[in-house]
Amino acid sequence: MPLRTHRLWDQGALDGAPNKFEQIAQFYVGETITSLQKTALVPGRAEVLVYSTVMGSIGVLVPFVSTDDADFFNHLEMHLRSTITDMIGRDHLSFRSAFIPVKDVVDGDLCANFSKLTASSQLKIAEELDRSSSETAKKIEQLYIGLI
Repeated sequence: MPLRTHRLWDQGALDGAPNKFEQIAQFYVGETITSLQKTALVPGRAEVLVYSTVMGSIGVLVPFVSTDDADFFNHLEMHLRSTITDMIGRDHLSFRSAFIPVKDVVDGDLCANFSKLTASSQLKIAEELDRSSSETAKKIEQLYIGLI
C-alpha cells in the first residue's frame, strides 16, 4: 500500500509542473538568503529588493531605470570580469553562476572595483566603453548615490 504523501504527488497538482514562477533574473549571492523585502530606501524613490543572509550580509537588488544604464553596466561588468580575478583565482562568472547561470543581473560589487584598478586599466576599460575613466567612475558613483 503506497504512502498517503505518495498519492498527493501522483495527483499532478498545478498541472504536474514543479513550480509556477517565471524566473526573470538569476544570481548566486554566495550565502543562503533568509529575508527578502521590497521597499523604497528613501520615500519617493524607486523600490528595491533588500535581502539579508544567514551570515549577516545585507544586499540590495536595484532595477535599472533605462536600457542605456543596463547596457553600460553590463558591458562594464564584462570587461571587469576579464580584468579582475579574486584572491584564490576563481572565475567571477563561474562563482555567480554556481547553481544556475547568471541571468539579467549585474554585479554591483564587481563594478565598484573599477576605482581600485590601476589608472592604465581604468583608461583601457573606459575607452572600450567610449567614455573617459572619470565619466565611468562618476556613473558608478551616481548609481550608489541614487540609493541613498
